[in-house]
Amino acid sequence: MEERRFSVMAVTLFGKWEVARFPTREQAEWRVRELKKEAERSPRGHIEYVTRPAKEQAEEG
Repeated sequence: MEERRFSVMAVTLFGKWEVARFPTREQAEWRVRELKKEAERSPRGHIEYVTRPAKEQAEEG
């Protein structure tokens, strides 16, 4: 059975990047809430954090 993972993505006007990866959606959403709280306390421009299914990297070989 394939294990599904979830990514926490930071999205800005200039692009998006993966911040973290978690085994469950609940853990990823919890981290998003924590990052949003931190961003409100210390704003450094507009960053939106979102959760999405992680894309697995293709195996080389």
